[in-house]
Amino acid sequence: MSTPPGLGPGTARGYRGSSIIRPVASPLDDWKFLVGTWSGASKDQFGEKGVVETTATYALEPGDRFLTARGEAVCEGRLLNRSLSVLFYDPGLERFRRKTFFSYGFVNNELEFERTEREIRFDVTVEPAVKQFEGLRWRSNLRRVSEREIATGLAEAKAGEPFASYGEVVLARVESR
Repeated sequence: MSTPPGLGPGTARGYRGSSIIRPVASPLDDWKFLVGTWSGASKDQFGEKGVVETTATYALEPGDRFLTARGEAVCEGRLLNRSLSVLFYDPGLERFRRKTFFSYGFVNNELEFERTEREIRFDVTVEPAVKQFEGLRWRSNLRRVSEREIATGLAEAKAGEPFASYGEVVLARVESR
């Protein structure tokens, strides 16, 4: 097998080898276990009173370099929101990035600030700027609890104050790949 023109040894970012080109393992590989459907509930979280039921279905779309999730949150039978997120590893920044689009009409732009083998924590910037969030800073996280459970959470902080939990939900695997 020959090397494509212009791609000599060490010239293709994200690839290794001399004449055989093969993808380098990505930190995203550790999170591909998420593919499938997850469901959970939390009480009096995320600014709501009552039980918030959350579902999320993860897929490798549009390919194996992206992990998408379709989510839905319902409280006491009332739809709170639907979401679509795309998680990917940015090799230039050497960090995870996630974009989450909410049916509310805004987008969370999330950039990893800390990572372990079990958790990714993100700084969040909301677009467009939402008046009710003025003066607040946000952080989110995705955590592997076990092979069958994950947790997603959100924390907020007013200027000059420490972060406090805004809500967390533990989701159990309902269906896998």
